[in-house]
Amino acid sequence: MTNTPPAPPSRPGTWKVLSDAIEFETPHIRARRQRCETARGAIVDPYHVFDVPNWTCVLAITPDMQVVLVRNYRHGAQQVIVELPGGIIDATDADTRSAAARELREETGHSVETMHALPPIHPYPGRFRQRAYPFLGLGAVKTAEQALEDDEDIEVFTVPLARAFEMFADGSEHVAIVHAGIMLSARHLIATTAELAELRALL
Repeated sequence: MTNTPPAPPSRPGTWKVLSDAIEFETPHIRARRQRCETARGAIVDPYHVFDVPNWTCVLAITPDMQVVLVRNYRHGAQQVIVELPGGIIDATDADTRSAAARELREETGHSVETMHALPPIHPYPGRFRQRAYPFLGLGAVKTAEQALEDDEDIEVFTVPLARAFEMFADGSEHVAIVHAGIMLSARHLIATTAELAELRALL
């Protein structure tokens, strides 16, 4: 007699975590080894998930409609990559908006007059437990010098708004793929928000 595997559910469901053990931990990452049961009853063992800090970033636009971007060396990719200014949300940050403003100031020396929250995202949902909190910042002006950490070597530059969207979409630059998704979200916000009509004309 042949055992028939369980039929898949009509919709994906959450897994049950049957056991959970920390295999190693550093200030930046915690690796967990889990034994899980899927929604259709299959046992997955081991399944590794990683706790890493949440982060934030800002699509900052100057009064003359230039976008403030950074070129940042990323050792994992071993490349210099174009990104939106941003970084890890610290325990001392009052909230995600404050963290975004701090990271923008530290990496670029810029501050913004107003910020619009973009939808939070899960950058790497398969194994990484982390959320990103992006913002659209308007009225960006340089108010300070960079305050970089020891592992940061960042070039700040500006490009017109339309060119920024092209750079994250056309493959002409090495870009952070998660930031490319954030740019799509920002484009949607600009295209659908009445108070951003001035930006919409530049898309």
